[in-house]
Amino acid sequence: MTSQGQDRAQAPAPRERRTVRRRRMHEDLVDVLAEDIRQGIYPVGDPLPSERCLMDEFGVSRLTVREAMAALESHGLIETRPGTRARVCGPRADFLLSMLSQAAVFYLQQPGGLHTFGEVRELVETGVVRLAAERATATQIEELAARLQANRDAIGDTKIFGQTDIEFHLAVAQIVDNPIISSFFRAVEQWLQEVRDISLRNEGQMDIAYAAHARIFEAIKAGSPDLAAQEMRVHLHQLATIYPRNPDAKSPF
Repeated sequence: MTSQGQDRAQAPAPRERRTVRRRRMHEDLVDVLAEDIRQGIYPVGDPLPSERCLMDEFGVSRLTVREAMAALESHGLIETRPGTRARVCGPRADFLLSMLSQAAVFYLQQPGGLHTFGEVRELVETGVVRLAAERATATQIEELAARLQANRDAIGDTKIFGQTDIEFHLAVAQIVDNPIISSFFRAVEQWLQEVRDISLRNEGQMDIAYAAHARIFEAIKAGSPDLAAQEMRVHLHQLATIYPRNPDAKSPF
């Protein structure tokens, strides 16, 4: 077969005609202003130029500027209030939390999603508890002890125990003092709320979970990163054995 014949033989099957959406002008303005914010040209807390200044600088309409402001605010980069100029706020923790939660809900619903999430959670929580054991101050240890006591006092009440369970894990994350990690943990608890509510109905699970929290606390208090990570891993693996399953989900471990 000739080269030309081979080309014809390998040609892809015809596809239905598709269209590419023409990029709108305000999207270009969003890209420019977002890059200016990232580079610190407009620092956090400072106002952006007025609508009129932006219209003159970029040669665009007031509608284009307002559409760009709305997009930047939806991205968590600015905040707007009636009668004042938009101010830079940087990506807010609640915005990051919302984005993480939306992505997680999607992936958890996919086949094997629970398994994938379990791996991520183990990597993050064992790493965080290591740092907590290295960094915890006396005041933070006292706060964590209070969270642990509240968890113990709630044994027998599924709803309150679930809340104090969340607060204990979040308190461990807060020791690290990293806003992105704290946002991740808040998202984690939202994703697993339904799973936790179901798992805590297993007889004796509240006692088992509290005992695991107590061992994690003692490892942090002792300043032992390796032991803290080991106890957290054991805790998460035990939880994985009682997670509810559906036909498409696998145990996280």
